[in-house]
Amino acid sequence: IDTHPISLSKVGLEEEDLLECFRCDLGFWDACYTTRVYCSPGERCFTGRGKAVDLLDVKTLGCVKTEECSAKTSLELYPNATLYTMTKHCCDTAFCNAARPARPVGLCSYLTGPALGLWYLTGPPPRLH
Repeated sequence: IDTHPISLSKVGLEEEDLLECFRCDLGFWDACYTTRVYCSPGERCFTGRGKAVDLLDVKTLGCVKTEECSAKTSLELYPNATLYTMTKHCCDTAFCNAARPARPVGLCSYLTGPALGLWYLTGPPPRLH
């Protein structure tokens, strides 16, 4: 699998010229499936930490443009319904965004996040009288 976001031969760069970081699209708590990725010129490694539905710790790892470091971002599904907020913390040495080794997490733990998000968006079940 090619983990280069750009073609090195087209821009005259060698692998050792590019910053290498860990990438994780979405993790819960400190459990995050990581791969290795080369950043494009002008990018730094980052660790994004935040909260989903105001109670579940989420994180992402990867490369980001320097101007996006320390920026707080939010994902909203519709007005007044924030799915998650996240702040990206940057660093600039190889694999400086290292994730802690993932702990074994059962299927139930992985399903908890989406279930909580769905409950948050739809509200609690109606009461029967």
